Order: sequence, then structure tokens, then C-alpha cells
Amino acid sequence: MRFRNMGIVLAALSLLLVGCGGDATDSDEYQALEEQHATAQSQVDDLTAELSEVRADLEVSGAMAEVAAGRHEKAKATQETAFAIIEDPSAFGTEEDVLDLLDEMAVPATVYGDAAFGPIGWRAGWRNTLFGQVDATIRTWASWLSEDGSVGGSLWTWSGTARNGEPFDLEGIELSTYDENGLYSSLMVHYPYVGTEVMRTFMRGNTTDSDR
Repeated sequence: MRFRNMGIVLAALSLLLVGCGGDATDSDEYQALEEQHATAQSQVDDLTAELSEVRADLEVSGAMAEVAAGRHEKAKATQETAFAIIEDPSAFGTEEDVLDLLDEMAVPATVYGDAAFGPIGWRAGWRNTLFGQVDATIRTWASWLSEDGSVGGSLWTWSGTARNGEPFDLEGIELSTYDENGLYSSLMVHYPYVGTEVMRTFMRGNTTDSDR
């Protein structure tokens, strides 16, 4: 609609410019026409410049949208591969094969963050999560990814056998960021419990002192 209105205005101003080109016998009338001509020409110039700016903005917006769509697609592939690995690491080869694949999915020097266990190197964090000293599985039951593919996350349940042989279940949320190539640039795990409760459950299971 904005471009349509601009076209109408430009057409009207063009007609005015043509009308201003006729002969004028009276000097005052001639002077008035000259002033109208100058004003009309200035308005045409302003509208032309504005139209150019609008077109440039649209080109930039289109380019940005294309980049965002590309990153979203790449980040989605990275996220889905990570979820598949978490569900069944053995389907992707040996322990080292899996960790090599996860290394390829992250920007160098990315840290594996954990609100309870603390930050650790990317490879070491995944080794502890997938191949640690407890028999555990992780079920991802919800996930999300921003439209531009820069931020994502998931909700999950970590279930297994604690260090003392008791069963445990821990729920948590993972928040991650992705670079322009869809690779992990950060990952942080949070829990709806205080850190000491997470550690206690990891060591003793979900049983309480009154249960033992």
C-alpha cells in the first residue's frame, strides 16, 4: 500500500512539473510557477530517495530472513542428532565414535555447563552424561528452537541406578545456543532442585532417609 501511495504522489507531481513548463507572460506568475516547479521537484527527489531506502530495507530484511532460515535448518539438524544420540548412543558406534560426532556438532572450546555438577569441557561433559559410572538413560520429552535457530532447549528425565544401587529419576531442562552454522556454542543444564539434592539423588537414588 505504501508503494501504491508513493506512485500516485509521484504521478501527480510529474503532471505538475509538466504543467509548470508552459509559457508565462506575467513575471509574477512566472516567478510563482518557478517556485512551484522547485517545490515539486524537491518533493519528487525526497520521495524517490525514500523509495530507495524502503527498497534497501526490504532487501536487507530479506537477506536476514534467508540467513535466519538457513541457521534454523542447520541448528534443527544438530539438535535432532543430539537427541537421537542421547536416546541410543550405541546406535552411533563406540564411545569414542559418539564423542567424536558430538565434537563435530559444537564450536571449538564450547563448555558443557551443569548447574549441579559445574561446568566442564564439552567432550568430558558428554562422556559423563552418556557413559558415566551410573547405568542411566535420558528421555527427551519436549524441545523447542527459536525461529532464527540461535537458541533452543529441551525438557528431559534422567533415569537409572544410583551409586548405591537404588533407582533414581531426575528431571531437568537444557538450554543451548547455536552459531550461524547451526553448531552448539553453549549448553547449560538446569534442575528444579538445589544442587545438593541432585547430588544426593545421584548417589543414593530417590529414596529418603525415612525409607532406609
